[in-house]
Order: sequence, then structure tokens, then C-alpha cells
Amino acid sequence: LATFLNDLGCQQAATEQQADIIIINTCAVREKAEQKVWSYLGRLQPMKLSRPYIKIGVIGCVASYKKQEIYNRFDYVSFVYGAREELPALQEYLADLLTQMETTKQVFYGKENPGFTPEEKASLSSLILGQDRDVKCVVEKLRLNFSDNRSYPSIRPSSPKATTDTQGDRNLGAANFVIPAEAGIQVPSLNRSMINIMTGCNKYCTYCIVPFTRGRETSFAMSAIVERVRQDVAAGAKEITLIGQNVNSYKDPETGALFPELLRQVAQIPGNFWVRFMSPHPQDMTIDLFDVMAAHRHTVPAYLHFPLQSGSNRILTLMNRTYTIEAYLEKIGWIKDRLPDAFISTDLIVGFPGETEEDFWATMHAVETVQYDLIYSFIYSRRKYTKAWAMPDDCPYAVKQARLDVLQKRQIEIAAQRNALLVDKMLICLVEKRLGRDKLLGRTEGNIRVVFDGTDDMINSFVRLLIQSAGPAQMQAVY
Repeated sequence: LATFLNDLGCQQAATEQQADIIIINTCAVREKAEQKVWSYLGRLQPMKLSRPYIKIGVIGCVASYKKQEIYNRFDYVSFVYGAREELPALQEYLADLLTQMETTKQVFYGKENPGFTPEEKASLSSLILGQDRDVKCVVEKLRLNFSDNRSYPSIRPSSPKATTDTQGDRNLGAANFVIPAEAGIQVPSLNRSMINIMTGCNKYCTYCIVPFTRGRETSFAMSAIVERVRQDVAAGAKEITLIGQNVNSYKDPETGALFPELLRQVAQIPGNFWVRFMSPHPQDMTIDLFDVMAAHRHTVPAYLHFPLQSGSNRILTLMNRTYTIEAYLEKIGWIKDRLPDAFISTDLIVGFPGETEEDFWATMHAVETVQYDLIYSFIYSRRKYTKAWAMPDDCPYAVKQARLDVLQKRQIEIAAQRNALLVDKMLICLVEKRLGRDKLLGRTEGNIRVVFDGTDDMINSFVRLLIQSAGPAQMQAVY
């Protein structure tokens, strides 16, 4: 959507106060993320009251199943559009909305505009304060109004970096943050591109709400994805991230080719860039993916985010994770065999319903065995509509918190030990930005933060740095 709006002539605002359209992309995986949506929407109310013409929209997973609740609680929200709804319809709605806003802004900023009578201004104010909440209904009316007019306005972007006009690409969700310098706004420090290669999920883990908010798995055309990457690299992107709920479930709808082939084709695109992907599912992990990574080290970092969730087979079964700890560790062995210096991160849930002390220590044993570089760990969050919602849970929250503390404390120690092994080594890093007026921030291929002294022309480039010292989450280096 950011790319689409830029191509329609919009400029990305640095703050909400500078924006005419505020679109909130939501996540429903954990309850805390959902609560942040409610809090953020509440903070936008004074802004809407002071500038009634602005449009506030909510999209994504929370919008999929909380649409009516959002409308009921926040009457100043202009539209809510779920993750399972068609992107082209939302694009048409936004294109029409921009046309309307050119007029409505004049009501509030054209103090002596002779084009509006007091009655017209009052009428327009009423229109501004109203909500065009049914996006599909608005789009259908637009199409009906233009049904006999051959000059129906196209909403397809026309810039060189816009998506090509193919059916596969019309469905391709791409968020490209390479903003043209002529836009006259603050350009993000690192040019990176995040490209959806698929949407939805067929796994139905018992704790996860994603299948209910995003629907069944749908893969986008490989040809469209590869072309999108090619365009973004040509536009200056230094980091490409291929995104999907389970990327290694990807299957090209045109040829049947799987994710390793997609990664191979992307890695062969000419240019100096890194391509990352997230997240894979252990069940669908195949050994040929690591063969592709090993064969294209210049472009594909030796980094794997490999969600485990629990080290207990009993809990994995309750979670419907469809693999065992033994199968998981075998696949960890595949990557360590082909990429001995690979960095590995994971997700872990503590306190899943029914988790015993024995189950928890099975997870700790897995942590000791793998020696992860980074762990994203959480206390289980109940999500309505999931199977785990109804599971009995007799473990007190204090016990869950204590287990999380043990896990995170040990992981800090492991990360510090792992990073210490990199001291006095030269590492290739991608420079992201300047931290205030002080150091530059870069990241290794393992996604570890590195701070160092350097000049601004290093930003958005690859540099070789000598690591001088290291902590559990950050390293210091010299150029």
C-alpha cells in the first residue's frame, strides 16, 4: 500500500500529525499486539477532531475478525479492511478517497475560497465527518458510475518500480520502502523491500489465530515475485525479505515450483543485496533449501529463523505442530552441516495449557542443544476462536513468568558466549542508519546489531568491520 500510494502522488509522512491518511496494519497473533491497536486508535481521536478531513483506516488480521467492534468503539475510523479481503478493491477505494480529499482539505485551509458558499461548506463538513465504511460497497458504486464511461480511471501505478500489469502481480502483496528522493520527505536510512510471496496458513496450530484471519494458503506467481525483486534491487533496495506465514509451503501456481527454486531465482538476480525470508515451518523444511543457501552465500545470508515453540513432544502434539523434537533437531543438523557458521533464531512459547515442569525443561534442553543466537520468547497468549482457547490451564501465571525468566536469562548467557566468538573477526555488515549524532548502526548477516564510527555515505551499503567487543545483543566494531 505504501508503494501504491506513493505511485498515486502521495508522500510518506514522518509523523501522524503530518498525515492526511493514517492506515494501521494490525497483527492478531498475540493479545498484547491487539491491545496496542485499541490504545493507538484512542490516541488518534484528538487529531481527528482537530482535522476532521483526515482518514483513519485499519487493515490486517485484527480488522479481519474485529471489524464491527472497531466501528462500535471508534466512530472516527473511516474504514476497516481485513487481511482476507481483496487488495485491488481497497486500492480503488483509496484512489477515490484521495480525489475526495483534494476537495475536502480546501474546506479547512481555503479561508477565502470563493468556490464554496456557507451552505456548501456545511454540507461538505457533514460529508467529511461521515464514514465510507463499506469499502466494497463504495467500490461497486464507483464501478457502476463509470460503467458507461470508457475513461474509467485506472488505479494501476505507472512508475518504473511499480508492479507489472499481470494477474499474478495484481495479487502480489509488496511493501517497498524505497522512496524516491524527489518526494521531498525524510528517506528511510536503509532501502529495504518486504515482499509477500504467499498469504494464509493451512497448519492450524492450536494457539494461532492466523488461519482464521488470513484464510487458506495462497501462493503468488513466482514470475511476478522475481520481477518485483528485480525492480526493487534496480531501485536501490539492499535488503529483500520474502514474507509468508510458512514460506517453505510456497508453491508456484503456474509451474508447481517450490520455495527453494524461488530463493534460487531471486539469489541469481544481478546486484549487491541480501535476500532474507521469514518464517519457515519445520514440517515443510527440506534439505535442498540449505543447498541453495550454501550455493549463494554472497546474496543469501547464513541465517535461519526456525520456530520451535516447545521442546516437549507432548506439548508439540497439543499445539498441532506436526513434528517432533527429534525431527526438528535433525533439520538443525542439515543447516549446521552445510553452513557451519549459520546464525539460528527461534520462537518459544512458555506456559502453554497443560505445560508441566518436565515439559518446560525439555524446552530448556533443546535450547542448550541448539545454542540459538537469538530467541523470541513469550508467555502463551490465549486467542479466541483457536482450539487452545478451550484447553484447561491449571498453571499459575506466576509460574509461567518464572519459567520465562529462567529461559531468557539463560539465552542472554548463550548469546553473549556466541557473540564473543566473533571478536577480532572481520564481518560484512549492512549499514542501516546513524544512531543520533553518534555511531552508525549496521547488522551482520546473522542480524546482530553492530555499532561503529563512520560517515553518512556508508549508510545503505555493505562494509567490512572488525569486531572489537561483543555483548548478548550488540557488538562494537571499527571500520
